[in-house]
Amino acid sequence: MMRQILIATHGKMASGIRYTLELVVGKMDEITTIDAYVNPEDDVEKMLEEYFSVHEGARIIAFTDLRGGSVNQKLMKYAARPGVTLITGMNLPVLLQVALAGEGATDEDIDGFVQAAREELQVISVKPVEKAVVAGENSAAGQGPSAGQLPSAGPDPSAGPDPSAGQLPSAGPNQSAGQLPSSAQITALRVDDRLIHGQVAMTWTKQLRVDGIVVANDDAAGDPTQKMALQMAVPAGIRVLVKPVQEAIRALNYPKASQMRILVLTRTVRDALEVRRNVGEIGFVNVGNVGRFDGIDISRKKVLTPTIMLTQEEIESLEELLELSPDACMQQVPGDEQKLMRDVIGKLK
Repeated sequence: MMRQILIATHGKMASGIRYTLELVVGKMDEITTIDAYVNPEDDVEKMLEEYFSVHEGARIIAFTDLRGGSVNQKLMKYAARPGVTLITGMNLPVLLQVALAGEGATDEDIDGFVQAAREELQVISVKPVEKAVVAGENSAAGQGPSAGQLPSAGPDPSAGPDPSAGQLPSAGPNQSAGQLPSSAQITALRVDDRLIHGQVAMTWTKQLRVDGIVVANDDAAGDPTQKMALQMAVPAGIRVLVKPVQEAIRALNYPKASQMRILVLTRTVRDALEVRRNVGEIGFVNVGNVGRFDGIDISRKKVLTPTIMLTQEEIESLEELLELSPDACMQQVPGDEQKLMRDVIGKLK
């Protein structure tokens, strides 16, 4: 019998957190929720008895909200059974880790997930913005530079070589960033109007096994608070660089970048096309979410899906992108069905 996840809480927290979890990882049929005491006639003990009767002998990971709460107390007797692990004081990060770990997660693995989830509970101060951004510029979660560090875009090539820094590919004074000779071998390019968020940080980074993320977006790169928020969203161990589009392209063409598994994120199809035109190889091109928050009236857009809404200009950019990457697909999370963008665009004609 497959692994089962039980979420049991006071009130509607269980069903609410499941909804949020599945927004990030996709639908999971192995999850059961118990919203205890929503109605006066709810018999929580009977609910639990029925659940464990149906799943007798299964590997069950159960989550509750409060260690001293009655829901957790009622689950204690089931926690003694073989194959049952009970976690209390849950939060979304530990649920995500367990959900993404698959069938093979051991109790030792779960202990590690719990420890990591505790570190997610932090007071975030955005007051010393400039300090925080400088400290985190080339690293995630406050890690210092290492051999796996993402290259920065470096100085403008037209300014001449910087003897104190690693050399960028040479470019004459009249060459733009987009004309640099390209050695980039990018693991994936994704269009996502939220850039780095839960779906990217928790699912795509694992699915693609990336060790670096490059955000290519002019607005984010120019906003210290937004930049810091994006850097903080990246899982520990994954390097991040937030740069204007042209500087990002220069960084991706730096020789060290070709030695890493890099996910590039853009907010628009137009920016994705610019990246695609000016780098070498991209293993996977994905359109996830785009056009929802740009302030353009929806009447001026073609709605391909509830999360993909494109102006005529963006559709034209997408058509050019598909000429360069005909296998580009539409997919929000790895568990969703993968649809070729050329098939979706074809239906618009």
